[in-house]
Amino acid sequence: MIRSERAGSRHGFTLVELLVVIATIGILLALLLPGIQAVRESARRTCCASNLRQIGLGICSYVSRKRSFPVGCVDCQWWNAERKQHSWVTAILADLENEHLLTLYDRESPYNSEANLFAAGQVLPLLLCPSTTTTKRVGLTTGDRNANGEWDAGDGLAYTDYGGIYGIEGPPYQAPQGSKHFVADHAIGVMVHEIPTTVRAIRDGLSATAVVGECTGRGGGSSEQSEWANGQNIFAQYYNKPINTTQGNELWSDHPGGVQLLFCDGHVSFFSEEVEQSALNAVLTRSGRDHVSR
Repeated sequence: MIRSERAGSRHGFTLVELLVVIATIGILLALLLPGIQAVRESARRTCCASNLRQIGLGICSYVSRKRSFPVGCVDCQWWNAERKQHSWVTAILADLENEHLLTLYDRESPYNSEANLFAAGQVLPLLLCPSTTTTKRVGLTTGDRNANGEWDAGDGLAYTDYGGIYGIEGPPYQAPQGSKHFVADHAIGVMVHEIPTTVRAIRDGLSATAVVGECTGRGGGSSEQSEWANGQNIFAQYYNKPINTTQGNELWSDHPGGVQLLFCDGHVSFFSEEVEQSALNAVLTRSGRDHVSR
């Protein structure tokens, strides 16, 4: 009789109790997931900043040897159908500890030629932001762009999420016809066509002038300008467009709330989407006689 009573007193979870437990777990997960995602994004942003600092070290090494910053785009004359269009990244490959690619890269041939397919097709993690959301959809290289099953000029080239800064552009800042650059002198940045920028030319100060910024344009219709070997991976920010407004040849990142900039002295700063336009424009120009204190 005692054993029978003890056996009869045993019972499991009721359906209501089980539902309460499941609901509690769901609520806890809903509370924890945003925090976990925030921690992951913080780690990705730190990794991105580390990439930019490494690029900054490479640029500083180049400057110490050449006494000038790398040219943004070499042989970029738009009227020349045979232009080679080599990027600033190709100039600092050795400074980024990629000497083997420098020896393989043919500067006598266009960046998108078959001669440069192997070297320029190498994916360099240092040039990729881990927060970029278009990687899974677009891929790490241009691939077979027209899906014809054959190699065409520009196929198979590796992307970068970082672009050189040409300055700011727009009607108030257009250069007169016949000028060396397409923006006025007070609106020009560090990474320009054909002409290297000397340290002395950066009159706003190295610590107040950005040289490279995030420009993850692979999802915005300008993917053909996002390859690291392509000299068109430099850009001028439109003078009245805030950060993360236009994807493609503008400052854009997939970090929530802002974008990271590398400055000429090698430091990296995160600029909020809420930053005043005048302050943003100031750091994108090299000799506008403007200085932003932070």
